[in-house]
Amino acid sequence: MSLSIAKPFVLLAVALVLTFFGWSWPNRPMPLPTPYAGLVESVSFAPFRGSQSPLTGNFPSDTEIAEALDALVGKVRGIRLYTSREGMQIVPELARARGLKVFAGAWLGTIAHVNQDEVASLIELANTYPDTIDRVIVGNEVLLRRDLPVDALIGDIRRVKAAVKQPVTYADVWEFWLRNPQLAAEVDFITIHILPYWEDQPLPVEAGNAHVDHILAEVKAAFPGKPVVIGEIGWPTHGRDREAAVAGRLEQARFLTAFMTKARAEGIRYNVIEAFDQPWKSAMEGTVGANWGLFDESWQPKYDLSGPVVEQPYWPLGAAFAALVAIGLAVHQRRRAVEMSWPRVAAAGLVLAVATYAGSRAALEAVIYSYMPGPEAWALFKAVIANGVAVTLFVTACRILDDDRRARAGGWVVAAGDLMLVLATGLAFVLSFLMVVGVTDDILMPLLPRSTIDLLWPLLPVDGRYRDFPTAYLAIAALAPPIVAGLAAATGRDRFLDRLAFGRIFGTVDRAPPRGRAWFAAATGLGFLAMAGGLITVEGTANVEAWVWAACLVLLALPFAASVRLHWVE
Repeated sequence: MSLSIAKPFVLLAVALVLTFFGWSWPNRPMPLPTPYAGLVESVSFAPFRGSQSPLTGNFPSDTEIAEALDALVGKVRGIRLYTSREGMQIVPELARARGLKVFAGAWLGTIAHVNQDEVASLIELANTYPDTIDRVIVGNEVLLRRDLPVDALIGDIRRVKAAVKQPVTYADVWEFWLRNPQLAAEVDFITIHILPYWEDQPLPVEAGNAHVDHILAEVKAAFPGKPVVIGEIGWPTHGRDREAAVAGRLEQARFLTAFMTKARAEGIRYNVIEAFDQPWKSAMEGTVGANWGLFDESWQPKYDLSGPVVEQPYWPLGAAFAALVAIGLAVHQRRRAVEMSWPRVAAAGLVLAVATYAGSRAALEAVIYSYMPGPEAWALFKAVIANGVAVTLFVTACRILDDDRRARAGGWVVAAGDLMLVLATGLAFVLSFLMVVGVTDDILMPLLPRSTIDLLWPLLPVDGRYRDFPTAYLAIAALAPPIVAGLAAATGRDRFLDRLAFGRIFGTVDRAPPRGRAWFAAATGLGFLAMAGGLITVEGTANVEAWVWAACLVLLALPFAASVRLHWVE
């Protein structure tokens, strides 16, 4: 094989092997410590998919509800409903035909006539389908949301108890039962929600079930003689980490299989949240809110409860995208590869692997985990930035590594690279600020009445705990400047700090910069460093994802520091 073919081939091979390993190794099938064989007792049932949402009044049809129930047959014993209206009136009849029990509920909020309609519909359904609806629930987390005072809630509970034969309960986070003990006398059993991921002090999967045991014991001790049911228990399969609580398919499988094995042995009654992923929840709770289902948005099981579990089953798509981009870029730079020494060929292959892996991660996130037109466009924008930086990084690296002094980095490479890097760093600054400072909670709520916040909330940045860490999109922007500067220094082309400064990363350093004019760079660099510290303070030292993003923020501060040095020191 001639060098004209061998060197580009080796460059591409290095990139493909490393990229494939980067995708395949974290997504290899993993066995479960406690495989579970059997039916899930109950799952929260909300058959919304695509653009359907209760927030917009776009509800599933009767046919879609039937199809969703069919997906659960043979996998669950029953389902929990949160509303007795909005098209869910048909569920008990369809569930009865499929042998599923129904834990029916009425959704109570701030609008009195809607609450009355919910309660009336719940009573009618319970009396019409007594063989299918075996329990009823009056209100869900009403006290948590502060939608009703406890006395009004008790009035609705009494109304339902007087009209139905089934056991009646109310459901809320476990702390609110302890804060409102008078509720226990009004219900036939207590329904609590235990979600270790969402606790004020989030817990890792390893501690999740010990926490469940502790809470059950505490609630039973507070209300002796009252049966206790877990109305919501679960774990998200994708989204941001909260301290040591990591969202993931494997984490969900480990948590739920261990819990359900224990529940079956000890006779604990429970309901898993939830049956299907809910894209509409991303509008309120970010990516993590949309990914609590045992089934995906298409109503397909995410994994077998008996294992093994693949963390990201779509990883071949990401690997294929990376391979296509790598092939295109390797072909585009094949002539430069021929001029490189073998160590430099390997270095170029490594840079190509980093670039294509980051770009493919960003692309897959945009395709798989963005919901609704607005978020989809936003994710696509971030993916374009990531891939733009990745392409210019590799091309610039090849220009440096081929050691052709006649071909200083210029033209479209400099223009595209500078533009993408400016967009990426600006985006990183804004997103990091919104993760550290909750604009809605920390700034607007003290200034505006709640009614105004409720109207504006869908348009405003939500609390940082619902925001993803955009590492997949922006880590390449943090890595590109030091990679380029390091290659330039290693090849003797430019000094590291000279190339690291903004305006020189993808271009030439021959021209002397103007003196001064670095106040903006200084302020921005210090801002990145401050947000890195703030992020760890807010997220906690146990959040590995926060540490990774903080490291990216530090790297993003380096070009600004180099710019300050260039303008003020030399």
